[in-house]
Amino acid sequence: MRFASLVVLLGCAPTRVRPTQLPELVQPEPVGVIDTTTYDNKLASIRATLARSHIELDAGPVIESCGEHHGIQDCVHCDVATRRDTSGVDPDMLDAIAIAFARYPQRVLDISGIQHVALCKDIHYSQVHDGVPQPAGMAMPGDARLLLSLEPVAHIADYGGGFTIEQVVHHEVFHMLDKETDDHDWHALNPPRFAYRDPAPLDESTRPGGFVNHYATTNEREDRASTFEYMIGQPEKLCAIERVDPIVAKKVRVVRERVAKLMGARGLPPEHCKAPGPKPPAKPLFHG
Repeated sequence: MRFASLVVLLGCAPTRVRPTQLPELVQPEPVGVIDTTTYDNKLASIRATLARSHIELDAGPVIESCGEHHGIQDCVHCDVATRRDTSGVDPDMLDAIAIAFARYPQRVLDISGIQHVALCKDIHYSQVHDGVPQPAGMAMPGDARLLLSLEPVAHIADYGGGFTIEQVVHHEVFHMLDKETDDHDWHALNPPRFAYRDPAPLDESTRPGGFVNHYATTNEREDRASTFEYMIGQPEKLCAIERVDPIVAKKVRVVRERVAKLMGARGLPPEHCKAPGPKPPAKPLFHG
């Protein structure tokens, strides 16, 4: 019995099973992303260009800033982009970011106060604001930071108007430089009875008279920044507008004078429009 009992007890003893290693779930590679080597090289180029002016490329993973941004009281979120977020992004557009910043010498970026640049998967507010488009970029003077979004870059054709990532950089850099508020001289340049409207209409099929694009009708700061982005990023297109729009021509002169006063005129595009011709190679925006 004791033997039989022992057999029963042994037979009822729990079996110990050695745990098996579960295979790691590997996320599939998103379609159309930039390959690792190319992406690392592009990011290294941006990082090196910014480092000349002691500006850091943010590593993330999330950047949040709460307060008033572009007239909106809310929190802004930037999910810092990784290589897996580059589906549909032309690698040359990453080069264009580095080239745009390279046009500014260190002293100009020092004046801007930029200390950080974040390349975001996208930029979004915590709440939904009717009529407010997803930002392609955002200047944050209080945080000494400039945000650039990959989402509009991946779908750049949807934005129309010859929109380029270089223009986004120049637009946001100007915001960091522009200290004017309640600019009565600027308002005096606008068409009679005109009033800025935020959010501005999104229709880009026709350009509103007196402005380089519809977004410039948002407020005076966006008007000046939009004029500057065209002056630096698309001078030939701006020249064509100036020829038919004397208000825009006056605004260009004002922006030029203010920029020259702040940083010097050398390196700015020609003051007077020239006949269309081959596009010259990009040169430093400001010398010295």
